[in-house]
Amino acid sequence: NKMSVEYKYELMPNRSWRCQVYLQDHRLAEGFGTKKTSKHAAAEEALKILQKMQSNIASLKVTQVQKVGCSSRGSGRKKDLKDLVIYENSSNPVCTLNDTAQFNKMTVEYVFERMTGMRWKYKVMLEDEFIAEAVGVKKSVKHEAAEEAVKILKKTQPTVVNNLKKGTVEDVISRNEIRGRSAEEAFKQKIKEDNIGNQILRKMGWT
Repeated sequence: NKMSVEYKYELMPNRSWRCQVYLQDHRLAEGFGTKKTSKHAAAEEALKILQKMQSNIASLKVTQVQKVGCSSRGSGRKKDLKDLVIYENSSNPVCTLNDTAQFNKMTVEYVFERMTGMRWKYKVMLEDEFIAEAVGVKKSVKHEAAEEAVKILKKTQPTVVNNLKKGTVEDVISRNEIRGRSAEEAFKQKIKEDNIGNQILRKMGWT
């Protein structure tokens, strides 16, 4: 943003000059001396004040929250993360988390806090539970935190990959179907341990 800076001179009774620096019509600093040195002194003082102001602003803790997905709080029941199914419709981890939240009717929250200088801490929360965090520059830290969150979730939760070119969450099988199929696979595996059970399954068309 462009700001207007103005220098105003005033001749003092002792024949020295006072130079005042105005920023956006607000007096910021002043300096004394000859006409030339008073301007230099005022500019130096103004720079110190601006640097101090910038430092104070940077030290303030700034927290922002972004929420994506459907909240389950309205029903009074908090959803259990052990029932979560990861829905992967993109190579972008942020999109994966957002789609997963929609798919499971859960809420994912991105909480980022201003650290020192240009560094930010970014936390990923799912149904108010902490999943992962990352620290870095604001432009890339969200991607890094989301990537870490997806990695952690994939260690324990089943994943659905949508290979449809223009698929949406509604185009793939439901969470219940996935859970049902998982139970079915476990049942088949259990019966395969018994040769007779295995033969019966084959006759029924199971492989």
